[in-house]
Amino acid sequence: MTFSFLRTLALLLSVTTALTAGAAASQSPPTAAESPRTRPLPLDLAAALQLARRSGPGARVVEARRDAAVGRARESTQYPNPTLEWRRENLGSALDPDIFATAYIPLDLTGRRLALRRAGQAGRTRAGADALAQQRDAELQVARAWLRAALTEGSVQIARQQRDAMQEIARVDAARLQEGVIADAVALRTGLEADRARVVVATAAGEAARARAELARILGVPDDQLPLLAPLAAPALPEGPDSSRVRELVRTTRPELAAREAALEEARAKARAEQRGMLGDVQLQGGSKETGGFLTGQLGVALPFPLFNRNEGARQRSRGELAEALALRDDALLAVRGDVVAAWRAYAEIRRTVTQAGSFSTRGREVATIARVAYGEGQASLVELLDAERAAAESMTMHLRWAAEAWLARLEFERALGARLDADGPLDLPLLASLLTSGS
Repeated sequence: MTFSFLRTLALLLSVTTALTAGAAASQSPPTAAESPRTRPLPLDLAAALQLARRSGPGARVVEARRDAAVGRARESTQYPNPTLEWRRENLGSALDPDIFATAYIPLDLTGRRLALRRAGQAGRTRAGADALAQQRDAELQVARAWLRAALTEGSVQIARQQRDAMQEIARVDAARLQEGVIADAVALRTGLEADRARVVVATAAGEAARARAELARILGVPDDQLPLLAPLAAPALPEGPDSSRVRELVRTTRPELAAREAALEEARAKARAEQRGMLGDVQLQGGSKETGGFLTGQLGVALPFPLFNRNEGARQRSRGELAEALALRDDALLAVRGDVVAAWRAYAEIRRTVTQAGSFSTRGREVATIARVAYGEGQASLVELLDAERAAAESMTMHLRWAAEAWLARLEFERALGARLDADGPLDLPLLASLLTSGS
């Protein structure tokens, strides 16, 4: 009995030391070359969002697309330039030269240019709303990339702890095999499980490296300059607005709807402009003429006659664009409603699992500890120990995955409400302090 107790105590101490070695190493005091003042802070989600807004390629692409869209909206709204002409005739003859100085000024008597300018104003509104929606989507992509990177790094830590524990169990069983306490098959199995744990660590480390590289790309920094990530912890999950309040918020907070409404108004204005475009701009001409030594004035009017071109193609095109804009607006209404309802339900479901999922990691460690004690005392078989170890690893990994899913459900819910993923404070629902009217 005393020998069994001492063996159990030695096994527990060894496994505990292996499990805490990684955490102790990560919390070691900084060296002289790396003081707390010079060591960079861990990159949490808020810092990742701020960094992406400053240097991320997504923000730069959104800004470039907005400028291009505004420029396209302004192209058709520009008034035509007047034309100045100076002409000298009778060159190379005995006649006195005739010198003309004429100005041509186009006049919009039909109001087509005015309708195009209204379309341009709606186009600029559409471009701004589209850019805001794209920025919200880009920020959500940043959050997803950070969550994936933090999840994979946490999985690596769990795999390393499991590897260290299995290696220690295999070492103890190898010693027990030499003493004749256990059979060869038991020691062979524990050695096999230790090798399997090493492979799991290698696989998890590779996945974490790929996730970090993807996060660095999205943040716009070299992968070797990406700071260490803050540990992934579950977010606060406050109660969100009810479904009726969510539906009320949709029409006023989603920039996609504002963009489609502006696009519809833009198409209507362009359709009116093309209806008025059957008759082109009237051109007023005025200037001076010097001939035979006399200086006289001249005045004229040029009116295009709609004989062959009645702008029928442009009118048909504008009618098609108007019908398309109306269909896209209706589709956006349905899509946004479905998006926000689905996000609301997903958030409500994830909140219901807080009590169970929040203790996955703790309960997993307890299962592994109990199984190790029982195995050391001979009260549990090797199969039961390995099952418990795997259950512990799966529980701790599931806790990390649940934390990532909880963050994602919260962020997607806030995005569905049109809110900005604010990095200046906690993401309290509903975060509606930065909507379409307050810009990006």
